[in-house]
Amino acid sequence: MKGLKYTSLAVAALTATLLASTNNSKVQAATVDKNNTVTVAKSDKEKLQDAVNQAQNSVNNAQASVDSKKSALTDAQAQAKAPNDACDAQQAKVNDSQKNLADKQAIAKQAQDKLDSASAVAKQATSENIQKTQKNIAAQQDAIKAAKQNVSDANADLNTAQSQLATAKQKQADAQNLVNSKEAAKKTADNNVANAEAAVKNSGLDEAKQNVQKVQNALKEIKKTNADNESVLSKNQAALAENNQKIATVNNNLAMANKAVVDAQNNVNAKQKALADAQKALKDLQDQVAQDQASGAAGFFKAIADNKDNSESLREDAQTAYNIITGQPNAYQDITVEWAKEAVKLGQENDSTSLSNIEKALGYYQHWMTYRDKYGLSHPSISLTAVAIAMLSSDFQHYSDEFNHPSLLTSKYGPFYSDEEDISAGEVNPIDNWMSEKDDIDKYIEAHPDAAAYSFESTHPLTQDEWEKDVDFWNDKPVYIGHYTSMIKPDANYVGLAGNEYEIQPMMNNADSMDEIIFNPINGIDFNSYQNLVQSYLKDVKQEDKINTLKANVATANQNLVAAQNAVKSAQNNVQSLQANLAELNNGSTKINKAISDTQAALAKGQENLEFEQKQLDQANQTLADVQAKVGTKAKALEDAKAAQAKAAEAVAQAQNVLSEATAAVKASQAKVDAAQNDVQAKDNNLKSVQAALDSLNQALNNLENAQSNLSAAQTAFNKANDDVTAANKAVKAQQLILDTLKESKSKADAQVTNASEELKKAEAELAAEQSKLENAKARLDAFNKKETENSHKEASNAENPVTPTNKPDTSHVVKPSDKTDEGNTVKPTDKPDSHSEASTTNSSETTTTAPESDVKDTDTVKENAKADLKTNNKSEEKSSTVKIIDNSDSSAVSVVLNGSNTPVKTFGEKTVNGTTYYKVSANRWVKDDKAHVVAVTGNVTTNKLPQTGAKNELIAALSGLAVAGASLVSYLGINRKKKND
Repeated sequence: MKGLKYTSLAVAALTATLLASTNNSKVQAATVDKNNTVTVAKSDKEKLQDAVNQAQNSVNNAQASVDSKKSALTDAQAQAKAPNDACDAQQAKVNDSQKNLADKQAIAKQAQDKLDSASAVAKQATSENIQKTQKNIAAQQDAIKAAKQNVSDANADLNTAQSQLATAKQKQADAQNLVNSKEAAKKTADNNVANAEAAVKNSGLDEAKQNVQKVQNALKEIKKTNADNESVLSKNQAALAENNQKIATVNNNLAMANKAVVDAQNNVNAKQKALADAQKALKDLQDQVAQDQASGAAGFFKAIADNKDNSESLREDAQTAYNIITGQPNAYQDITVEWAKEAVKLGQENDSTSLSNIEKALGYYQHWMTYRDKYGLSHPSISLTAVAIAMLSSDFQHYSDEFNHPSLLTSKYGPFYSDEEDISAGEVNPIDNWMSEKDDIDKYIEAHPDAAAYSFESTHPLTQDEWEKDVDFWNDKPVYIGHYTSMIKPDANYVGLAGNEYEIQPMMNNADSMDEIIFNPINGIDFNSYQNLVQSYLKDVKQEDKINTLKANVATANQNLVAAQNAVKSAQNNVQSLQANLAELNNGSTKINKAISDTQAALAKGQENLEFEQKQLDQANQTLADVQAKVGTKAKALEDAKAAQAKAAEAVAQAQNVLSEATAAVKASQAKVDAAQNDVQAKDNNLKSVQAALDSLNQALNNLENAQSNLSAAQTAFNKANDDVTAANKAVKAQQLILDTLKESKSKADAQVTNASEELKKAEAELAAEQSKLENAKARLDAFNKKETENSHKEASNAENPVTPTNKPDTSHVVKPSDKTDEGNTVKPTDKPDSHSEASTTNSSETTTTAPESDVKDTDTVKENAKADLKTNNKSEEKSSTVKIIDNSDSSAVSVVLNGSNTPVKTFGEKTVNGTTYYKVSANRWVKDDKAHVVAVTGNVTTNKLPQTGAKNELIAALSGLAVAGASLVSYLGINRKKKND
């Protein structure tokens, strides 16, 4: 359908046509001609009522289906009861038969064990074993006699011990009686003393004696104290004289110690200077050695080249080697190695040019010669040029990004010398690595014995001709032996070996190289001469003896300094010690003087106390004499009673000693009785054991003598048990067969119940869905009726009273949504789209409302309503509005276009909550009516953009210079919202 661009004149014409064709009745239906003119076809109310009726029919049908499924489930459950009960009963029988089988199997196992035992006995039932058992029985009978005698002897010992115990217990009782008697006598003596003491208690005798004793003790203490003080005074006076002598000595020593500190400090200063001089000499030499070592092979070659004592050819060879490792142009063979200065790190620890690696390579040569000696080959000469080339070849492996001969990579890295060259890498001696290629020859010869004639070992010594013949043989064989043949080449000469300690590749360190000059030979030297050159240079460079001497000088100077510093500390400590000693002695003299003064005062006081106490003693003795004269016989009686008391106490002690000895004797006797009883029990147990052994032997003899009859009986019992097991097993299988048959019937019946239950669940779900649809249809019809009534009243009021324009939008049809839906479920409409929804919304503030049908009275009324609608919404922003029209062939569906989209979406439900309408656009998504344009106009989808001057969600057009609200126009055109049957 072509898009229509509405202008004020076009809309005016369309509205005039509509008004001219209407009357006071409501528009009922709508059609569209080729110019998209819309007419009403059928009323919304009728369609909504049809939807309610159709939904009610669906609910009735669904309810009938549920009732039918419930009845089917009840029938299936009733039919399943019999097979289920039969199956349970049969399972009990199976269980019983299985238990019976298990019991029979256990009996059969016991019968098998008895049969096995009887069979074993039958095999042993020989005349020899029977006689042997009879002899054992006779011997065991003798053992029983001996055991019985042992039991008898033990019982006799027990009787003796029990008799001794009884005697000891009697002595213990007698001793206890004696103790009781002596304790009674002691108690009588105690009473006599108490009575005698009571008689003299108030006489004052005890007090007089105690007073005399007290004064005597005091006098004795005073005398002792005075004697002690006199001794202390004498000692303190001697100590004071001695201490004063010590003070004089310490003062003399302190003066000498202070002078010693000054002398020791002067000595430290001298020793510090001596140490600094020794350290400087050592460092200067070490710096010189480090500088010489840093040049590495360059210094080595340069020293040989500059030494005029060497031959001209050796000096020339050394100069060429120096030029090679320092990367000089055209150093050899008119070739400049472009990468030499970058690859070679002269003298560095890991580099092949370091002195340590030059010395290490000497061992490679010596190891190589042990192999050449096995083949009877000569020792090649050493060429310094070849050594230098080998150094470059080794360092190249660290410099390049691949492990290979530099002569094979000249296109990438530039030219290299044309000589015989071997390379190796890894934590292994390179000579062993190269010689290991001989394994390829040995393996080939194992498979091809005829090749043994070319093994390089068929002749000794190996000649050059033989070597070349063998090499020619192996050249076309599947072996790799180039390094091996290089090692045993008879005319090899002018060689050089080198190696580094770099990381060449991950998990592989150290690269080594051997170079032999064959294309441009020069003079060389024998290995011993080369080794002497290396070792002599190393000795001159390292200067180890001189360094060790200087280190020893430093150590000695350091020791001297430490000794001098220790001497200072010792002298200072001595001064501090003497000062502390002097202070202590002075303090001691002060204390001794005070002690002497205190002691002299104490002695004077002691003399006064001594005179006083002597007078007190004379008076106490006189008082005691007076009291004794008065007491007389009572005092004598008390002394006698106390003497008798002491004798009674001694008698009790003696009796208790006797009792203790008797008690110990009882304990010892009891121990003997216990031991004798244990011995009797042990002997009795041994008798029982011997008797049991005899019984066992008798049983064994009986078994041997009756072995065949016992075996026959065991076999009969075993056969019967096996027969019982077979019968029980058959019974189990028979009962299980019946159970399997019943299980099939049960399974079918259970399946019918399950199917009936599933069908009922489906029917109930369908009923719930249809009931929900019915509720939705009723809600939409009720909402429509409510809006129709409200609009009828409004139109009647508008017909009687002209509409007064206002700047406030008409919100009479808007009601706030509550938190509860008509089904009772919580609804919280939101502008945000559901992430699982089938369509998305925008944040547009446009709202689509649907105008209800209204009676059309006359043209003036329509115009006035249109103007009022425009004025009601004149506060909105001016912007472009999109009107979407969709061809909807499904008359029962309501379709909407969501804000921000040009695509129509069919709805699957509609509900109204407190006057606000929500459309269900997917399974879990409801959209508020102000977020969607409701479209139900036939025709193709078109989008017509019209100038908008105010109202949201309305089709805006100009009519005689006035804008007409789109929602009102839709109402007048009779556009319906249709609900789709889900």
